[in-house]
Amino acid sequence: MFRLFPAAALALAFAALPAIAQSGDPADPANPGVRVRPLTHRSTLAGRPAPDTPEVADWPATNERVRAVGGWKAYLKQVQAPDAAPPAASGAAR
Repeated sequence: MFRLFPAAALALAFAALPAIAQSGDPADPANPGVRVRPLTHRSTLAGRPAPDTPEVADWPATNERVRAVGGWKAYLKQVQAPDAAPPAASGAAR
């Protein structure tokens, strides 16, 4: 039965081909004389507000602050420091 279904579907598709070919569809993609609508572009971002411009910091002052803290090595120590122990649970969940 399952082998019959694809064969029947294929036969129906081939039976419909002459009717489609004779319909004379004016939007036939094979016809170079068919007039088509001009392409238009609508941006999906056109309705969105512009993003806020971030405040730009004074880079010499920022570099001086990093130097005063200890430079990149201080930030590395912060990352490598163990996390604080999590607080003990107040009640036992079961």
